[in-house]
Amino acid sequence: MLPLTNFGARLGIVAILSAPLCCQGVAPSSARVQHVIVRGNGDTLEVEIQTLGARVAPNTQAITGPDRIVVDFPGALPAAELRALKVNRGALKGIRTGLFFDNPPITRVVLDLAEPQSYQISSAKNTVVIRLGSVVAGAKAFDVVAAHAAQLQNASLVAGAPVATARVSAAVSNTPLPPVPESPPQPALTVTFENGLLRIHAAKATLAQVLFEVQRQTQAEIAIPAGAEQEQIVVDLGPAPARDVLAALLNGSPYNFIFVGNELALERVILTLRDSSSF
Repeated sequence: MLPLTNFGARLGIVAILSAPLCCQGVAPSSARVQHVIVRGNGDTLEVEIQTLGARVAPNTQAITGPDRIVVDFPGALPAAELRALKVNRGALKGIRTGLFFDNPPITRVVLDLAEPQSYQISSAKNTVVIRLGSVVAGAKAFDVVAAHAAQLQNASLVAGAPVATARVSAAVSNTPLPPVPESPPQPALTVTFENGLLRIHAAKATLAQVLFEVQRQTQAEIAIPAGAEQEQIVVDLGPAPARDVLAALLNGSPYNFIFVGNELALERVILTLRDSSSF
């Protein structure tokens, strides 16, 4: 007969090995890729990707043939309101989004480019900003980024990465999203406000134009700040409560904002210029 101590230890090992996977740390995704907003014009474009829930560390890569920048959000699902955007501003032709891999979930955001671009990426808790460089300087930086990505992939394989992981990485890197179906051209700016829900579609409009139309539709008091007429917006937000839509629009902008009123009846929006040193 085995000693009691050995018998207890063996029972513990069997219990651990037989525990279901759901009890070993695998949990459903709590992160969402919520909105995509394009800011700026010409050589100073910024693409802001807003997420919701748990913080996600994005993976970024530059791909040629055709030229595009791919941003993957491992562990995140696309929100229902996430839509493709036709931009055609500077070197940025458009943005495609979708669920690229379902288990584990990976949401992919693709920046379709007219030509290679350099880029910088920065992130906070629920915001990722991609700043595109000039077209002239873009080609060299694009090659450097692509070469660096290849070196990292080779290093991971040499270090003994599991075969299954390598296969998933290859699938994520090389499989393009389905093409966006052609749709009739939409007006440059459409703002609707019905039953407390605000919808903003801006293709080639300035922030000042968007805020003026929001003011007209909601009857809220909005003092449009100086400089807003210089910032061009490409966005498709809502329908959702006015506060949520305006917060998504203004997050990452040069302005602090305060909302007055309840969730469905917006009364006033106070905008102040942020301290540039905080960026």
